[in-house]
Amino acid sequence: MHHETMASGIYLPELDVPAADLTDRSRRLEFRGNARDYFRIWIVNVALSLVTLGIYSAWATVRTRRYMYASTALADTPFEYLARPLPILRGRLLTALIFALYALAGHVSRPVQLGAALVVGLFMPWMIVKSLMFRARYSSWRGLRFHFTQDYAGAYQWYLLTYLLLAVPMVLVIVLSAGGHALVGLLLAFAAFTGIYPWIKGNQQQWMIEHHHFGGKSFRFKGQLSNYYAIYIKAVGIAIVAFLACAALFGALAVSALKGHLQGFNPKAPPIWFIASAYLVMAPAYLAVWTYAHKAMTNQMYNQAQLGSYRFHSTLAYWPLLGIYLSNAVVVLCTLGLAWPWARIRLARYRAANLEIIGGGDLNDFVRDAFSHGEVGAAATEMDSLLGIDIGL
Repeated sequence: MHHETMASGIYLPELDVPAADLTDRSRRLEFRGNARDYFRIWIVNVALSLVTLGIYSAWATVRTRRYMYASTALADTPFEYLARPLPILRGRLLTALIFALYALAGHVSRPVQLGAALVVGLFMPWMIVKSLMFRARYSSWRGLRFHFTQDYAGAYQWYLLTYLLLAVPMVLVIVLSAGGHALVGLLLAFAAFTGIYPWIKGNQQQWMIEHHHFGGKSFRFKGQLSNYYAIYIKAVGIAIVAFLACAALFGALAVSALKGHLQGFNPKAPPIWFIASAYLVMAPAYLAVWTYAHKAMTNQMYNQAQLGSYRFHSTLAYWPLLGIYLSNAVVVLCTLGLAWPWARIRLARYRAANLEIIGGGDLNDFVRDAFSHGEVGAAATEMDSLLGIDIGL
């Protein structure tokens, strides 16, 4: 989620001051980028990344983020991305090393691969904290930088230990299946999973937002846990509808095959056109479910956020967003990827147009107050450390 928000150049969290009412002034974000300018950056990034076997990708990331940030403005002032490529390259090399060791362990033995998986799991919360710290430190607006507090205990709690609870449904399936009650096990596992997962995601959002700071003020999260259950219940409903639609289509194809309408059809070795059709049907179905969850979680994150007397209002809508994703995918595929810059700019423009900051007072006063209290000095002059990395999470 964090990465998707930053990819559009939009990044703001919240605080514990009473929310302003609807009569307060609204300031909508504005995205000023265009596909032509971004295409020039993108094509050079792709070419140099290929020539350097991926090493230039760190420099490509910096160039891309600087353009996206500079193209996103609040109150006529663009955001800034101030990071340098080398820490990003270090982070990617470290990540590549960890996952390479995991892949190599799979060629040795199952126990070794399991041990490697545990090592990766133990590293993930640490890497998440480091990435959030890096991204916040080098994100700026009007000379004020964001800051993320390094809370490793919270990261391990919400990104590792709570996921161990999801092992309970798996144990239920195994035990009940061994006793001849596989269906009961699946139903109980599904109920346990849907009861645990929204709770985890809600607490992850709260943890991430409340450890961000801007202008000397901390962010707080006022979300209700019931909202997350509503989001995932609706997502499950959409998934069921999509599954039934896919099943009906494949059922019709199977009936046609049995009746001999599809010559040479072998279910054990289906022809390439059947496999391609399966992907063409299942990919939009998956996208329909993912889009709803992504839209709802993004709106939930921003709509529960405040910063001093300012709060945030995100109005991403399901059908317009799904239409953008589907049409972007079709155009990118038909142009063999050359339309990627156009697709990304189009999505960034929609996201910015649907996020606004609401509150009384003057943003200039907010900035002056932050500077007058010396909230910028240390962060603004801090050098990259060995562990000041961005792994692209």
